[in-house]
Amino acid sequence: MRIKYIITLFLSFSIIFFILGLTYPLLVTKQQVFGVILKYQEIKLFDSVKIFYKNNDYLLAAIIFLFTIILPIIKFLELLNRNLIFYAVPKKISHILHSLDKWSMLDVFLVALLLLNFKMDSNLIVMKLQIGTTFITLSIITRMITVAVMDYYHRD
Repeated sequence: MRIKYIITLFLSFSIIFFILGLTYPLLVTKQQVFGVILKYQEIKLFDSVKIFYKNNDYLLAAIIFLFTIILPIIKFLELLNRNLIFYAVPKKISHILHSLDKWSMLDVFLVALLLLNFKMDSNLIVMKLQIGTTFITLSIITRMITVAVMDYYHRD
């Protein structure tokens, strides 16, 4: 029974980190010439989707939105349900979500940051990662631990 509390704790931390990752900026961009800042912009996860959408990169915007926001939320709901057992999720759906979990967030998130960096059309731009990146990373790691412990717990 103690393991269920540990699962709940890690899942709670993962959800909190995810919400903080959505709330806080992922990176800051500064356009500067000789140390004089011309433009300063904080970019959050939703902002990156908006930037790609405004630049007519609809596919990239949709992929980033789906894999870094929608699928993790669905996975969190499935994990909460699995841990608290509100209702039985069919095994096929649970298996699909578990398979998709390997593709959600981290890989697409990192690719999104790189693409965002390369899409900026200035050689004079400085980009620095911010606390939102750390929160998203912590959310991913704690969710992975939660899934591993949950799978081990439910296997026994």
